[in-house]
Amino acid sequence: MNEFLAPFGPLKLWPAVGAVALAFLFWAAALISGVDFAIWQLVLLALAGLLANSVVNGMRADTEQAPPIVTRAVNEPSWRPFSEVNRWEDRLIFAEAKPGRFEATNAKQQLVEVASERLRLRRGLSLTGQPDQCRALLGEPAFLFLTEPTPDCPTPRQLGEHLKAIEEI
Repeated sequence: MNEFLAPFGPLKLWPAVGAVALAFLFWAAALISGVDFAIWQLVLLALAGLLANSVVNGMRADTEQAPPIVTRAVNEPSWRPFSEVNRWEDRLIFAEAKPGRFEATNAKQQLVEVASERLRLRRGLSLTGQPDQCRALLGEPAFLFLTEPTPDCPTPRQLGEHLKAIEEI
């Protein structure tokens, strides 16, 4: 029996005796006031209350250790020595995790800024001012990626091709 009730704590005699004594006191007070209860019902009610209290105390949160918290990311960023690279990688991971929102993320805006700056410094071109020359220099896919709305994050292969075109400016 003790093994069956083991999760609820050890069985002790004094709480049961106290519950029965409390039932008798309640029964005596009820008789004095003119209400007639069956004593066996009151004793069973008191013991059921004691059992319910034992069950609730046995299920308290502090009796069992919580499992360790495990977090997983969509795509774990790799460690690199430059904080800017890690920041870019985090932004691209965020853009990849939110389908349909790549255009609104900071990642694409910064890629466009980098490409525009490289075009301006190295070739004296502007994406908006000389689109034909930029298209010829970057290639059609990279130029469309930089100038047209892109709702979803490109695949890593496509993104690599776009970045290669930007680096070759």
